[in-house]
Amino acid sequence: MGKSPLFFLKSQRFWLSGPATLLVSLLFMLAMAVWFPPGVGNVNNIMLPLVLLTLIWAILFFYTYLTTNMRKAQWLLVALFFVNSAILTFQFLG
Repeated sequence: MGKSPLFFLKSQRFWLSGPATLLVSLLFMLAMAVWFPPGVGNVNNIMLPLVLLTLIWAILFFYTYLTTNMRKAQWLLVALFFVNSAILTFQFLG
């Protein structure tokens, strides 16, 4: 009875493995449509990122959840976020 039912909201691991991983995975999927080749039917760059979204999310989720070095996982997500943001920025702005 001593702990609040929402005590997990104070955990850095929760925020890194939950919303941050989902955000980076979605951004990675959007950027993947830019750099992935379209293929013969011009749909590979659309379909493959959608199919691979679950794999990308699972890899990032399990890495951030099971790692002992949270700082390293945090910098990995930050780097992926900025690289994919730069790809999308250059695609849409120039």
